[in-house]
Amino acid sequence: MVKKRGNGQGYARKRGNTWTAVWTVGFEVLDGGKLRQAYKTKGGFRTKTEALQYASNPNGDSNGKAPNLYYYWQMWSENGLTKLGASKQTAYKIAKSKIETLFFYPVDQLTIKQMQDAVNEKAPTFYPAKDIKTLLTTLLNFAVAEQWIQTNLAEFITLPELDEKEMEPFTEIELHRLWDAYGKGEAFVGFILLMIYSGMMPGELFLFKKSMVDWEACEIRGCGLKTKKRKETPIVFPEIIAPVLLELCQQSKSRVGNVLCMNRDNFYKEYHSTLQRVGVRDLPPYSCRHTTATALALGNIAPSVIQEVMRHTKFTTTQRYIHPDTAAAHEAINHLDKGKSQ
Repeated sequence: MVKKRGNGQGYARKRGNTWTAVWTVGFEVLDGGKLRQAYKTKGGFRTKTEALQYASNPNGDSNGKAPNLYYYWQMWSENGLTKLGASKQTAYKIAKSKIETLFFYPVDQLTIKQMQDAVNEKAPTFYPAKDIKTLLTTLLNFAVAEQWIQTNLAEFITLPELDEKEMEPFTEIELHRLWDAYGKGEAFVGFILLMIYSGMMPGELFLFKKSMVDWEACEIRGCGLKTKKRKETPIVFPEIIAPVLLELCQQSKSRVGNVLCMNRDNFYKEYHSTLQRVGVRDLPPYSCRHTTATALALGNIAPSVIQEVMRHTKFTTTQRYIHPDTAAAHEAINHLDKGKSQ
């Protein structure tokens, strides 16, 4: 199968499960003096669109034409992107998919309005919009460095306001409602309870495998994200959440052992719909982790122990004098209860 593109911009050829970009690089003289076009190819593109984008401007500067965003995406994704954590890589790939239409334009033709309109349409909330702005800023920085543009216009994108609800923990009454819903068969609530009672980050759920659980020690090892502290420190969970965690593991049908068997978009959709369904405020997933820290603080747990449970890198002054061990972390996390009934 061959998909051609007009005006000599090259074409895309389907090969197996990927697409190959094909473009003209000149002419060669055959026997008898006849001319034949010479081609180059580059394979491995996930979609026809990506192959056509590359074929239209493979070198980034052919015929004096400015490269498009896809050219810089290819360059960055093979180098800088791979040095980021798995969750950040996923976030930027999602951001790219949301604004794919912008990748057709040469960088010197992109306007602030085009980029702002894309953000407004595809990312009405703060963090997805921030990922798009950061991605565009990163790619256009290359164009500035190569002098295709003088100013990085992505820096002028206005982000939606950060919802202040993100700093709120769930209340004790809401904890009771979550437990009640779980007891009545709302299986997904188990993931919400796991985040609340362990301090697990939403992104860590996507890396969490059954084999990471040490049931005897009540610890989860190997799915920590972002900081060295979180990667090296086990996630401790209280005995009260162990039966929930066991059921989540048993219900998983993943062939590779993942406990959560859904992609990022489906997870967030199910998370918010579940909260609404069980009568709990629609707080973001990070509020689960905030609930962990708040509950421990209200339980008069030493700040240094809270830091150990939360796996934070920054320490309070108190931590200079108190050196919690794993046992103290387990004792602290077990102070969380099922909340109070209304």
